[in-house]
Amino acid sequence: MISDEQLRLLFESAPNGMIVTDHAGRIMFVNAHVEKLFGYSRDELIGNPIETLMPERFRAGHAGLRDAYARNPQPRPMGSGRDLYGRRKDGDEFPLEIGINPFRSDSGTFVVASVVDISERKRNEEHIRFIMNELSHRSKNLLMVVLAIANQTVQRAISFGEFQKLFEDRLMAIGRCHDLLVEEGWAGASIDALISAQTEPFADIAARIDAAGPAIMFHPEAAQNIGLAFHELAMNSVKYGALSSPDGRVVIRWDVDQAHTPKRFRLTWEEQGGPRVDPPRHEGFGHKLLSRIAKNSPDGAVGGLAFRPEGFSWRLECPEELVMRQ
Repeated sequence: MISDEQLRLLFESAPNGMIVTDHAGRIMFVNAHVEKLFGYSRDELIGNPIETLMPERFRAGHAGLRDAYARNPQPRPMGSGRDLYGRRKDGDEFPLEIGINPFRSDSGTFVVASVVDISERKRNEEHIRFIMNELSHRSKNLLMVVLAIANQTVQRAISFGEFQKLFEDRLMAIGRCHDLLVEEGWAGASIDALISAQTEPFADIAARIDAAGPAIMFHPEAAQNIGLAFHELAMNSVKYGALSSPDGRVVIRWDVDQAHTPKRFRLTWEEQGGPRVDPPRHEGFGHKLLSRIAKNSPDGAVGGLAFRPEGFSWRLECPEELVMRQ
């Protein structure tokens, strides 16, 4: 037979909180883990109702649940299908998992409750739900972007081969943006990394791209949009603009106007030394993308394309918080 002292030592050494109550729901025993968990000393708990450890909103209904259990005491998890919470001495609440077992002795029937703080588990579950929601949101956005690219590309392509090449190039541009975002845990991407990634397919002209500005991190949506814009700008420049000429160059500048309230982000792409520029007869995918980046942004964003004879240029100006990771 196990002695009362051995039983007490067993409960004290348990890794969970252990509480023993009598038939009336009065606390008869708690181990040291319960003291630590709830912030009470055992002297403050012994003889008091178990409801002492519950949020006030659950106390009134607990007596009926306790009486129902007393009529059919069986080992089981408590509160099946419900979220359980404990209340510490300082009033803080925290989620619990509780298993209850009847314990019969010569003195009567008692209930032994094993109490586990599941705050960390709940935080992990919330984090997983957040990740899944973000993944769903981003997947839907990506599909919409891919559909838009496909629709716009097929409208301007003169053959299936041209469509296939342009479509693949644009998907690869999106992929390069996503690679950068994954490297940063999807927190954002730096403007330097975006420029490097999107001009990489045109490595032979990298030396003719003069990019300078302060260190800036774009938030994910801005990184995708502006990264794709850099791809379109570079591709068009190589085909028709400054980078199609051996003496042509591109100057990219960006900064943040600290004096403005709210602070404003400014970006310019200017082409120099290339062939004479004439406004296009048709608005292609790149033209539409560059024009709509500002238009589709919240109020406060402005931008524009300029087809000057001496060189094409594009600018974007908007409140800092619209594009930059805070």
